[in-house]
Amino acid sequence: MGVFQWLMKKVTKVFGRGTNALFYTLLYREIVKEVHHITKDEEKTLQVVRDIGKKAGKESCERHSGIFKIMPGNPKKVLDYFGILWSVVFGMEFGEHTYEEIPKPGHEFNDYILDIKKCPICAGYGNDPEDTFNFKNINPESEGLACGLCGMLQSVANFILKTKNTDYRIGIVEQSCIAKGGESLRFVCKIYTLPEWNEYMAERGEEAEEPAMQDTKFDIFDKLQDVITLDKLEELLDEPLENIKNKVSELIRDKLNMEPDHFFDYFRNYEDDMIRILGYLGVHLLNEYGGLIEKMNKNETFAKVMGYIFKHLREMTLLFIPLDIIEDYHKALVKFLEGLAPNEMVDNVRQFSGRDGLEYIFEGAERALENLGINFEELRDNIWEELKKEREDGLISSEQTVMDKSREKVPKLIQIVQEVVMLFN
Repeated sequence: MGVFQWLMKKVTKVFGRGTNALFYTLLYREIVKEVHHITKDEEKTLQVVRDIGKKAGKESCERHSGIFKIMPGNPKKVLDYFGILWSVVFGMEFGEHTYEEIPKPGHEFNDYILDIKKCPICAGYGNDPEDTFNFKNINPESEGLACGLCGMLQSVANFILKTKNTDYRIGIVEQSCIAKGGESLRFVCKIYTLPEWNEYMAERGEEAEEPAMQDTKFDIFDKLQDVITLDKLEELLDEPLENIKNKVSELIRDKLNMEPDHFFDYFRNYEDDMIRILGYLGVHLLNEYGGLIEKMNKNETFAKVMGYIFKHLREMTLLFIPLDIIEDYHKALVKFLEGLAPNEMVDNVRQFSGRDGLEYIFEGAERALENLGINFEELRDNIWEELKKEREDGLISSEQTVMDKSREKVPKLIQIVQEVVMLFN
């Protein structure tokens, strides 16, 4: 797993923990119990619970539709980000799991099987007297206790595909359930064309695909979603090393008007400056994808916001990314230089620590952002001081706000986070 997905999972787990996952698990079981109390039929209960999950997922997506515009539109890529969706729901990662691709001759996409050893929905079900659902009364081929979760994940995946105007849909079915006696929670994921999907839904007796809504309002995400998507960002970070070398070489020729070997030779014995230049070029490389950074910085407010985000990212990186990951990427930098730079220079860079290299890259990136319109000299020490200045200038109310109250809590929160991180390290 690359650093991009690692960071995404860390971020989504924070959002997922907004409410204790145990609360959702108990609520889920209570819903199953109440539905069964009404239907008096186990098979019917599973159908209703799955439908509840589907509608809940769809309604939640509609309330937060903006965030899904940066998700990938390729159905295979959507399945690759399945773990991120799981982290949002439960505030935890899969844990021990296997991911298998099943060849499907004659079709554009294969089928996929995901086996998860520990299921938060099924864990310990049946040990409590309140757990009244009898799995012996259902067909062995039927779904299990996590059918509602299946419906929810299926709705989210298909909402993404619908938002991206693709002609594919994803069907997710629970094939194995721990509460039914299975050894793991197993999802089977199949990708359908739109006509196949409507036929599949009709066979299951479920609602047909709704006609796509024509967009009448466009925001910045609508205009940039073809440029900035999670899969494109990940491809940029996980691209083969030789491709990255070629792109950096092109940028050196374009921005500095010299050949790469001449460029690196200038920095012999000045390797720290060379790494700063790599940080500088990295920002310009990101800007090449639609010129987003430069366009945003034309607005003074956006430029300040981006500047503060960069400053806090620089300060907090070492707190949240383990040093061994930073060292791994420092080794990747050494491999990147091999063949482009003189051997003496490569040996000198190898002597730097990962922490040193990271700091040099941030320094170079800051220079690039300045070049693209961010004036770091105008920025305060932190965003709180900036908001305080705006209030003193009369641009915002002088009364204590939620921001002020949050600011009072932030130092304590940071201390708690630091203590927890040190415990894990």
